Amino acid sequence: MAPRTRLQKSGLTATGFRTTGFGRLLTAALATLLLLAGCSSSSGSSKTGAASGSCPYTFAVITHGDNGNFWSVVYKGAKDAAKDTGCKLSETYGSQQQGQAHPDDNAENAQIQNAVNAKVNGIIVSDHAPSVMNSTLAAASDAGIPVVLVNAGCDDADIAAAKALTCVGQPEQLAGKQAGQRFAKEGATNVLCVIHQSGQNLLDRCNGIAQGLGVGQQCSTGSAPASGPACTELILSTPNAASNPQQAVGQVTAYLQSHPGISAVMTLNNAIGQALVVAKPANVKIATFDLSSDVQNDLQASPPTLDFAVDQQQYLQGYLPVEFLYLYSKHEGNAVGGGTTVASGPKLVDSTNIKSVAAAIAAGDD
Repeated sequence: MAPRTRLQKSGLTATGFRTTGFGRLLTAALATLLLLAGCSSSSGSSKTGAASGSCPYTFAVITHGDNGNFWSVVYKGAKDAAKDTGCKLSETYGSQQQGQAHPDDNAENAQIQNAVNAKVNGIIVSDHAPSVMNSTLAAASDAGIPVVLVNAGCDDADIAAAKALTCVGQPEQLAGKQAGQRFAKEGATNVLCVIHQSGQNLLDRCNGIAQGLGVGQQCSTGSAPASGPACTELILSTPNAASNPQQAVGQVTAYLQSHPGISAVMTLNNAIGQALVVAKPANVKIATFDLSSDVQNDLQASPPTLDFAVDQQQYLQGYLPVEFLYLYSKHEGNAVGGGTTVASGPKLVDSTNIKSVAAAIAAGDD
C-alpha cells in the first residue's frame, strides 16, 4: 500500500479543507462548480463548431423576372436563406431584361440547362412556360439535381411534369377567387382585370375573379357589359407595361370612359395599380396584386385611395426553396410539399391590417 501523504494524514484535501464536517460540504460544492464549468465550456465549443460549419451545396435561382421591386424581394429571401444555412447561390438569373415587353422563356430554359451543366446541387426556378421548361426540368431531376418551382408553375400537373419536389408560391386561381369574393361582398361586381404581360398565372388570376363573382370559370375576353356581375380582361398593348405604367394607365382610363358600367378594376401589377390611383378614374374601386411603399400609402390614406391588395409574400418564395433544398440534400432526401404547392399567399391587405405588414415592406421583405 502506498504511504499516505502529509495532507491525507492531516485530514486535508488538495483544496486545503478538512474532509470532515464543513470541509466535506465545501469540497463537494467546489467539485460541482468545476463539473458545471466543464459542461458549459463543452457545450459552448459545440455550439461554436456548429455555427462555423459551412454548407457544401450550391443552388441556382432562375426566374422569368427582373430585379424590380417584386423580384428583388424574392432574391433577397433566397440570399438571406443562403446566409442562414451557409449554402451558396450561383448567379440569380432573370430572363426579362430592361426594355423587354415580356420575359424570354427560351432564355430562361437555356439558363436551366446551364445550371444542369454546372452540376449545381439544386435548382430554384419559376416555371413560367411549362411547355418549354418542363422537359428540361425533368431531365435535371433525372440527373440527380432536385428542383423546387417558385412563383410560377404552382399547379399539381406542372409540378409532376417537371419532376419537382414542390412549388412555393401563391395559388393564383385561389388568389383571384378571394379578390372576386371581396368585390362581390362590396357590391362591385362588374370587374375589369388588367393583364400587363403574358403568362398563364395572370390568366388564372382573372379566371379566379370570375369564379369569385360567380359568373363561371373564365374571365371574358370580349367587351365589358353595361352591368355585372361580370369579369372582363383587358390586355395592355404597352410594351413593358410594368416599367411604363403611366402610358399603360392611359389605355385603362380610356377603356373605363367607354365602359361606364365597370365598378371595379383589378390590376395584376402594383406599379400599374398605383398609377391608376393617381389617375383617379371616377366611380370605380381599385385593387392590385402585390405590395409596395406606394401601395401602403394608398391604403393608409384618409380615406384610402386603394380598396385592397393581394399579398403573395414573395420573400417566402425566395427563402423557403433554399431551406427545402438544404434539408433535402443534408437529411437523406427529406422533402416537403407532397407534390403540391406550399402556399405563400394569398393574404388580402386593406386599411384595417396594413400596419401588420408595414415593417416587412420597410425592411424589403414584402
